[in-house]
Amino acid sequence: MGKLREKLHTATAALRTRKFPRVLAWVSLPFFCALCLLLMDYMNFSGHLTPLRAFWQNFPGAVCFEIVVIALLGHVLLFLCRRVWLSAAILGLTSIICSYVNFTKVALNGDYFVPQDIVMVTHAGELSQFLSGKLPPLFWVFSLILLLLVVFYALTDIRLPLRWFIRLPAAVLIAALAWLPCSNIDRADVMLSKFNMSVFDSALQSSNYTANGFVGAFTINCLSLNVQEPAGYDADTVQSMLADYEAVPADKDAEQFDVIVILSESFFDARILPGTTFSQNPLPNYDRLLRSSRTISGSLYTTAIGGGTVRPEFGVLTGLTCDYIPSVPTPYRYVSQPISTYVSNYKDAGYTTVAMHPYNKHFYSRSSAYGNIGFDQFWGQDEIAGTIYAEYKRGFVTDESTFRAITHCADNTEDPLFLFAITMQNHQPYDGIDPSLIQIEVENDRLSPPALTALTTYTQGLYDADKMLGDLAKWIDNRERPTVLVFFGDHMPTLGSNYLAYNESGLFNSYDGLDDDELARMYSTPFLIYSNRKLDTGLMPGRKNNHISDYNLMNSVALSTGMARTPYMELLRDFHSVTPIYNVRLGMELTEDIAPFAKSMEYITYDRVFGKNYTG
Repeated sequence: MGKLREKLHTATAALRTRKFPRVLAWVSLPFFCALCLLLMDYMNFSGHLTPLRAFWQNFPGAVCFEIVVIALLGHVLLFLCRRVWLSAAILGLTSIICSYVNFTKVALNGDYFVPQDIVMVTHAGELSQFLSGKLPPLFWVFSLILLLLVVFYALTDIRLPLRWFIRLPAAVLIAALAWLPCSNIDRADVMLSKFNMSVFDSALQSSNYTANGFVGAFTINCLSLNVQEPAGYDADTVQSMLADYEAVPADKDAEQFDVIVILSESFFDARILPGTTFSQNPLPNYDRLLRSSRTISGSLYTTAIGGGTVRPEFGVLTGLTCDYIPSVPTPYRYVSQPISTYVSNYKDAGYTTVAMHPYNKHFYSRSSAYGNIGFDQFWGQDEIAGTIYAEYKRGFVTDESTFRAITHCADNTEDPLFLFAITMQNHQPYDGIDPSLIQIEVENDRLSPPALTALTTYTQGLYDADKMLGDLAKWIDNRERPTVLVFFGDHMPTLGSNYLAYNESGLFNSYDGLDDDELARMYSTPFLIYSNRKLDTGLMPGRKNNHISDYNLMNSVALSTGMARTPYMELLRDFHSVTPIYNVRLGMELTEDIAPFAKSMEYITYDRVFGKNYTG
């Protein structure tokens, strides 16, 4: 051992004193920075070289911009750290972490890693439960090369031959000169235009990260962190958008309904996957309720797939849209004042308003925002477990336990009740489970083993979600109080990385781009409205096969039950008459009929979430 240590010491000393290794270390620095950039862009394109080459060929301006950014960052780190190995370690580790997070997030739910995701670091433990899937082999190759280069720099011990009083001002000067062209949104856009880029690329992250690469897109998002006030925003402008609408009082002859709204995690009809067979029907209660004359059903269109529950949740509860909110982990982080929502509309009508989520109640900033959107109470995992005996499957509170908490709350509330509950049992990841827990066998010759495993695991949870739906319907039927159930899926599940099961089965093909029909399938989930009274169909033209946007779902329920409605709800009613569905992810054309309503939603969303709240 002593001889080995002596040989290592001799070899290290030779590297530090001989000219060639030290020159080689200095010369390799641009290669190191380029490799960091290559790794981030390679993982940005899901570990595929073909779209990466297409990016280099089609967007040379963005590639040059990325090179400039990574070079500036490398120089600042070098001036700050002095030791090359330390600055390289920071840059390399940051590149590896960003690459991993971005790849994993895209694989799970199609969303990219944005600067605002950093605020979710406090929930890293919870987020890690949802991770699944394999990384591309080249990720490990790139990471190993970066590690070896850092070790090489440490062994040669090369460092910048400048004293701190020169290095630190130089680092500050470089950062200042880099920031000066970006000090406000207009300057930033002028600077980016020289590279055929724009700050407004952040409006749609899918095209942002495709056209600008990871470093370019992430930088644009950093420059766009401050939400821009819409042009001409003021009290007169935003209030004029509601001037033609009046509040509608509750129908005097209408009964006051208890309203139970269930966001069923990842609920969708898995039977639509081509070529799939099941040993028994996973959705018998869903099918039974669809045949009921007291059910209104159809497809709900959201802006999420695989993850991002909070976006459709926000739309359903507030009537606002995430289309014009920065691509952040949660829009709730911006809700810092009481605003008018569907929830507050029920509260103003004398309802007790309760939210339930059998998970960490602080996740997605719900605990800080729910009061501002109108909830009186919020039951998180601890409150639910303290009220009923909670059971768990795959580490999550079961849907059966959530059902018991809902009925306990509803049956012990004297006032009319608005209750919103999110389930957790069927949350990703859908890794393999004990064969003894498989109640329904799933077969599909088109699916690879990882996709089939995910689908099989998901189906067991889907079966339990359907049982919860059936139990809720029976409970409602046995109640004397008028009660309406609103049951919907927030998004389709993650069945393998990068939409694996959907691509392999042929439901849609994300590899060659998505047409309008495929986007509609991707961003829609089932919903049903069931009551112990026969209801008017509200905004829906019929009882089956309806289409509606998430932000209009509760508007339709209010209309069906004779509930009071606000001027904004009446605007959304008109919007639905023009087009039953609209959001930016559906790729729909912004026609002359749609544009005024989309603009009104943009301004009113800004007003209530970021602005002066002129519209309440």
